[in-house]
Amino acid sequence: MVFRSRPRILALCVLLAAIVLALLAAAMACDCLGSSRAFPRRAENVLYAFLDGEQPSSTAYDALAGYFVKGFMTYRSPDGAYARYPGWPMGEGGPEDQHQDRLEGFSRIAPLLASWLHGGRPQLMSLPSGGTVDAADLLRTGFLAGTDPESGAYWGAIGDHDSRIVEAHDIALALWLSRRWTWDQFSDAEREQVSAWLQGASGRRTVDNNWHLFIVLTDLVLQNLGVPTDRLEIERRYSRFKSFYAGDGWFRDGPGGPIDYYNAWGIHYSLFWIGQLDPTLDPGFLNDTLTAFAKSLKHLIGPHAFPIMGRSVCYRMAVPAPVIMAHIADLPTVTAGEARRALDLTWRHFIRNGAVQRGTVTQGYCGADPRWLDGYSGPASCLWSLRSLVAAFYLPSESAFWNSEGHPLPVEKGDFNLTLTAIDRRIVGEAATGEVRLEMLSTTPAATPKVESYSLFRRVTDALLCRSRRPSNTGPKYDLPEYSSRSPFCDCVASGLDEPR
Repeated sequence: MVFRSRPRILALCVLLAAIVLALLAAAMACDCLGSSRAFPRRAENVLYAFLDGEQPSSTAYDALAGYFVKGFMTYRSPDGAYARYPGWPMGEGGPEDQHQDRLEGFSRIAPLLASWLHGGRPQLMSLPSGGTVDAADLLRTGFLAGTDPESGAYWGAIGDHDSRIVEAHDIALALWLSRRWTWDQFSDAEREQVSAWLQGASGRRTVDNNWHLFIVLTDLVLQNLGVPTDRLEIERRYSRFKSFYAGDGWFRDGPGGPIDYYNAWGIHYSLFWIGQLDPTLDPGFLNDTLTAFAKSLKHLIGPHAFPIMGRSVCYRMAVPAPVIMAHIADLPTVTAGEARRALDLTWRHFIRNGAVQRGTVTQGYCGADPRWLDGYSGPASCLWSLRSLVAAFYLPSESAFWNSEGHPLPVEKGDFNLTLTAIDRRIVGEAATGEVRLEMLSTTPAATPKVESYSLFRRVTDALLCRSRRPSNTGPKYDLPEYSSRSPFCDCVASGLDEPR
């Protein structure tokens, strides 16, 4: 009887092998397995400067920038307009999603390169694995290849509700910050080519939320570079977004939209650059709201980072950006030492807990965790975390920010209880533990929201079939009565980095 069953077992094994091979072929055909090139392990040694109790030096941050640029070099396409980072793909993994994943690999590192140059640092960046790379050449190559309709690397025409509108914002910002090394060096034909692609975002229909700011910033960059733009469109979109202001420095992300950390890594980040691009647009409002927001934000940051809540948790290291920007704008809320401390505590905490690996930012809150990765996020999406570094490198190395001892933040100085009446929230700090809590004053859920898991079977089939069926887990992100920095709803397990090499 056992002998007779062997052919059936053999047939079943052959069938299973055929299924696995077919799935692998499908995955390779849809290009969702990521780059086959390995990030050099010895480059990870850069991260150890952030693991002890000392304030990371400016040199450590310079090396961290080089680490991320080395990651880009590792996963970069030969044409320089894309990068195929490893990780879970966005959306359904179709051709458009794959294209967006690779485009973000360039667009979300470009502002870091541009800010590095703008701050007066060497054009030849040192890489942690040895050697140097020309930051300006990386930008010029990417800009020209991606905007050339005749090139196989063309980013494609921008349409209504197109995710390229989001990336055009970062590309435009990088172009403006690096204009001495890029735009000013382009020929007339090259300028026309690059500006024509960016102009594709102008006048497009968008989601009625922070997407308005993407087009405002892109159009202002074009205006600054001498390219004709529709000023009425800029003012209309800006006014529409301004109407979402809730108070205490916080905005809703659209009419009736959520109030979350998009204020830090999306809204005030864009508004600051808009103010830099056009200081006459609305300086009183922009300064007042940034002042108020930075005040609450520095109360939220402490030794355990901050009490995360809301969507896009993988952008976590970008949170200090508005605190740094308030210092840059010379607003009374933040000192240079406080801004530096906010940056140091955030990056130290998350590097210690696995947020930086393989030359990129992991797809989770601490390490990689697909339960908290939104469906619209792909392998390079989390590089928005670099926005706090973009703000920091905007300042020259001789600035007070880079040469100050970190000043204690509110939770390091004493207990506090700060109520944000306009948004119905309270921030509570306990100096003894370093814990910060964000309390939702009017949230009374009937039951604790359940965390939906992401099974191994689902992960494997999603990876092989190039799709994303990750859980949204919206309830835990928004419906808890309070959020704690010491006990984040999305967990935080230490990374366990290997010994330095």
